[in-house]
This record gives sequence, C-alpha cells and structure tokens, in this order.
Amino acid sequence: MENPATNTTIPINPSHMWVGEPKQRGTFGIISLCFSTLIICIWSTLHFNIPTRRYTVTSRFLVQVSWMFIALLAPEVLLFLAINERIAAGILLKKVLRSHPHLAKPGVFTRMYNWFRGRAESKGVSAQFQAYVIQRLIVTEQKQYEPVEQTPQPHFGLVHAFYAVMGGFAFYGSFDEDTPKSLFEISTNPRCTVDVPKFNTLIYIMEHFPHIITDITEDYILDQASSSSLSKALLVVQVAWFCTNCASRLFRGLPLSLLEVSTAAHAFCTLLTYFVWWSKPINVAMPTLLREKEAREVHALLKCSDGEYSKALEMALKRGAGDSSTPTGPHISEKIVLAAGALQHLPTSKPPPALSKFKNPNRMLLPGIFGTMTKDSNLSFVIAMAVSPILYGLVHFLAWSDQFPTPLERLLWRVSSLVVTCSGLVGVSVGYIVLEWLDEISGVAFSILAVVVPLYHVLASGCLIVESVRQLPFLDDAAYRLPSWSNYWPHFS
Repeated sequence: MENPATNTTIPINPSHMWVGEPKQRGTFGIISLCFSTLIICIWSTLHFNIPTRRYTVTSRFLVQVSWMFIALLAPEVLLFLAINERIAAGILLKKVLRSHPHLAKPGVFTRMYNWFRGRAESKGVSAQFQAYVIQRLIVTEQKQYEPVEQTPQPHFGLVHAFYAVMGGFAFYGSFDEDTPKSLFEISTNPRCTVDVPKFNTLIYIMEHFPHIITDITEDYILDQASSSSLSKALLVVQVAWFCTNCASRLFRGLPLSLLEVSTAAHAFCTLLTYFVWWSKPINVAMPTLLREKEAREVHALLKCSDGEYSKALEMALKRGAGDSSTPTGPHISEKIVLAAGALQHLPTSKPPPALSKFKNPNRMLLPGIFGTMTKDSNLSFVIAMAVSPILYGLVHFLAWSDQFPTPLERLLWRVSSLVVTCSGLVGVSVGYIVLEWLDEISGVAFSILAVVVPLYHVLASGCLIVESVRQLPFLDDAAYRLPSWSNYWPHFS
C-alpha cells in the first residue's frame, strides 16, 4: 500500500504493535501523554453554574460524567457555552456601568497606589515623607504592619457579572425575616424555595437597586469558589508542554500521531475556554441569599402582579406626599407593603420586566449558558455557534497528509474533519434560511438543526477519536523519535 504523502509503501500488517522507550518515546509514552492531557483538560474545563436545589452525590456525579463525555466528543460545545456566558456577563457589566459609572472596578495600579497611600496615611506620615514610607512598604513584608481600617468601596466587576449570570444571587421565596441560612435547609424544608433572577431582571435590579448586590464584595464571591491555583497551574503546565512538544516536532519535520492531533485540538479548545471563563467562580455550591430588608422589598416588587403593583405604587406615592400611615385591609398584603417600600427609592415608577422574572428552579445544571439573553446578543450568539466548531476542527487538518493504515481511513478522517469544522456554519446557515425565507417548513428545518446536524457532528467526532487510536500500531519509525530537550520539561506522562 502506498503513502502519497511520503511516496512510501505502508505494510498492510502493523509494523509496530508496541514500541518500548529505553532511548526514545514509545507507544505507552504517546498514550499516557495524550490521555493525561485529555483528562486534565476535560476535568478542568467544566465550570458549572450554581444549582438552585441540592443534588445528591450520585446525581451530581452522573451530571459531571455526562458533561465530561460531551467534552470528550465535542469540546467546542463547552467553548460555545463559555463564549455565550461571557457575552451575557459583558452585556450586564456594560449596562451597569452605563447607569452607575462609580461602580467601575479600579485598575491594578490604582488599587496598588491606594493601598500603599492608605497605609502611609494610617501611620500619620506627612505628605513630605509618604513617598519614602511607600518605598519602604514595598520592600517590607506585609505581615509586619497592621491592616488599614478602611471600608471597601462598592464596585461591580466581571466577577460580579459572572456570579450574577450563573445564578449566584437569589431571593428567599418568602417575604418574612426568617430566611434559611444554607441551600441544605432549602432542600430539606419543602416550604423553603429560592427565586433566582433572570437576565432582564438582573439588569432591572442593577439599574435601580444596585446596592443590594454590590454590598457583597468580590473577595466574598471568590471565597465561595472551590478553585485552586494548583489545578490551574497543572492545566497550564501540562497543556503548554504538550503544545510546545507538538510544535517542536512539526518544526523538526517529525510526524505527529493522530492521537496527538486530536489531543492538540482538545487542548486548544480547553485553553480558549479557560481564558473565556477566567473570571468565573468555579464550583460554587450554593447561591448567595439576599436577606436584607431592602432585598426583601425588591423581591416583593418583582413578585407583584399588575394589580398589586398599582396598589404598591399608590401607597408609595402617598408615603412620598407625607402620609406615613400603612393602609390595612383584605386587599393589602405584606407583599404590597414591601413593594411600596422599594418603589419609594425609585426616581421613576418604571415597572419590572413583564415576562417571567425568575429562573425555573428545576432547570438542568449547565456549565455556561445556552441561548441569547437580549436582542443585542443575537449576532454574538450566531458568531459563537459558527466559530466554535471551526476552532476545534481546523486543528485536525494538521493530519490531512498523515500516514493512515488504509486509503479509506484517510478519506474518512478528511471527511470527518470537514464535517466537524463546518457543522456550526451549516447550522447557522440553515437557521438563517428558515427565519428569512422558509417559515412554512420550520418543523423540518428544526429537526435538521436539532437532530441531523448534531448527530452528524457527534458521529464525525467519534470517528476522529476511534481513528486516532486505530493508527497507533501503524506509525513509522520517525513518529517515535523524541526531541532532545522535551524530557527536561516537567509534565505528566
């Protein structure tokens, strides 16, 4: 059998069923390197949203395993979810800072300057000697000085935006002051429910009542996350070594195995996903319950029907005119009284969003967001859906002229690479045609979008993974040569 890439004949029977590695890399080295990189990539990429109900250990494990299987077959799905969630967090942050510019988070150098200056002023140092004291503080260990007693200024940054979008802020389902203290109490007590605001509701809250959220500091949010710098360091070191090793082999003209090409595609998607989710808190177990009186007033306002809103507005106007009496009667509930308290703080009587204001408490646990949040994000949603498979599929073209056991398998790899790369673009194109021209067959088009395209994509991805393992016994001798420097880079293998 002839290899058109190298003009050499490939034996029908495997030439190397298994290769040891006393002085070169062997079959076990290739497999262990790729599998360890895949495991680290898949496990570290999953950034689940915050559950509104308590999962058992078994159900949580099954959810994580299911998404790990999805990340193995289609890592671009996680990239798409991450991009979509980052877009939503960016839109929320932009709208908040447009309404309240003073909530902008100061930059790194500004925070450093304010910290050093505050420490100098706390020691009673005059302005002439502050520069000298600041210089001494830089070179002196921080633990030798007492912390500066300063009230942190409220701000709203990208961490707050991610935390809000992923369901981090929730209202207790009742309007009394006896709120539960944990998600465990909520899950075990059938009377305890929480309401997680939807995206439009979050925008309404941040435009009119930002203090009920910005009073929660970024440090508190990050303390709720269970991420560690060690896991990030392991991911960065392992993926960086793997990518550097692949690049060096290509630079020296040494071939890559198909398993390494597939792993490189996963690693590339993992790095992009990790970068997009860099500011997202990881593995937060439960949402933060907004317990203060003003938060309960805002919650009551959001839960009001049209008739209740009218009564609350009338009560708020009377209070603003000087009438401090609280009307009573069968038609005046505690919800209306609390909602009137919230309306008193509004400069205008803009009502809350008319549509559903809170998320479904039984919604599926997802790592990210699937769907558009506002009309402004429709274009970004479409672009993310089309680009994510392209970024994953293009890496497989590195093996376009690689050595394959049979010509049929080479053709199968090329077709599968094209299907994976173009699946998102095909889905977007079909959706555009349906929305613009072919409304009368929307049912058929929906089946194409929801069944046919994903099915072909999964089959093509599975074919790429199977062929990656199938090629290992047919590698030529050059595939086992090892660049002289690569053993000295710390990695898992």
